[in-house]
Amino acid sequence: MRKYPRWVALAAEFAADVWGVFKFVVGLVVSPVGFAVVAWRAVHNHTLAKLRVRSFPAQLAAIEAGIDPLPPADRVERLSSHLDLLITSDLHRCFPGRRDWLERQDVKDLYAAVLDLATDAGRHVVENGDIDDYWMVGGSPYGQWYDAARVATHFIPGRTGLELRRALYRRHLRTIIANNPASYKRLQLLGEAGRYHRTVGNHDDVYLDRALADSLSELVGDIPICDVIVLEDHAGEAVAFITHGHQTDGWNAPGRAYLGKLATWAGNTLSDTPGLEAPDAVPPRSLTTAFLRGQLPNRLLRVSKRFGTNSKYDSLDEELLFDAFGGAAEHGPWIILGHTHLPVLQPMSRSGVAWERYANSGNGIWDGMITGLEWDGTTSEGTPTPKMVAWLWADRHDLDGLVTEADVVTHHGGRPVARLEFERTPEGTHLRPR
Repeated sequence: MRKYPRWVALAAEFAADVWGVFKFVVGLVVSPVGFAVVAWRAVHNHTLAKLRVRSFPAQLAAIEAGIDPLPPADRVERLSSHLDLLITSDLHRCFPGRRDWLERQDVKDLYAAVLDLATDAGRHVVENGDIDDYWMVGGSPYGQWYDAARVATHFIPGRTGLELRRALYRRHLRTIIANNPASYKRLQLLGEAGRYHRTVGNHDDVYLDRALADSLSELVGDIPICDVIVLEDHAGEAVAFITHGHQTDGWNAPGRAYLGKLATWAGNTLSDTPGLEAPDAVPPRSLTTAFLRGQLPNRLLRVSKRFGTNSKYDSLDEELLFDAFGGAAEHGPWIILGHTHLPVLQPMSRSGVAWERYANSGNGIWDGMITGLEWDGTTSEGTPTPKMVAWLWADRHDLDGLVTEADVVTHHGGRPVARLEFERTPEGTHLRPR
């Protein structure tokens, strides 16, 4: 890495603080009108989202029949359901600094170990959206520069502004790759072997632009970036649909994600304002231990019927999806999503009935832990079903009684890595380690 004189670093930090304060002041000035506009758009977008929820099962049925969806999220990849898969999502790989959640949560090397395990087991790896993060800004002089440059390009009209944004995003991607070399090295090898697959989420929605999707392939290898992955059996019937899950989200849907992007930008701005010291939305360690103790609910999300979000800033109404897909149906394709950051497996609805064909992989930014799904297509009898799995560093002092030597499956960098498989409690309301 290039070394700069100390005065250059200090000047960059000062400029970053100035930009952070400028954004905060502008936000205060426009907030009276801005809040009203956001509330109005949230109501409008949630109304549209409810319509998309109702049509989502028909869209997936059309995809199964060979009819691709309409742009912008219209790319479909079809894989055999008899493959072994590792499904992760919401890794939010980022640039160095405060927004580098993977570094702060001590999971960069852990994910490299998880990829090694998947490679050795012959699995295909599916990264199901929100992988390279283009929405996170600030947190470092580079992050503030990226934010200012991104804003500036939107004031340049036409083709010139588009090409400048593309150039900026390509540079940003190179920065992300350079900050996560262990992961991309392994993913490139998997891609060369035809065992790496990627869907588009909301935080990496720049890949809706084919030119930018091609940029990722150029840097990492031949990656078939898509929006929906269909797992098909030998008869060509859909066994599972894998997609990020933001398609029916009023704040983050493809082509309509400006509210979600604005909320992320505002949160980053508050966090970066000197003297304010607002916290980032990094999951605390207590959330990791609560999941390992089986204390987190295995339930579907609900959001405000009016504004399409809730007090925890969730914006995907899984209850509406449950109703749209016929509730407790025990047959038909699995729906495998990410997006919510909440790992669930056949979760309970508010009616007290489980959604038997739904799973969510959770995310990769727990403190010292990663959750995901394993799909054992080659060894399962009958139709495969996803397994909820967590990988974590087994040498943390607060894991006594939660992880044993028998759970350790490998070592990475001299540290033990444990793998835990989770099951539903008898009442189905929580997940617990087997």
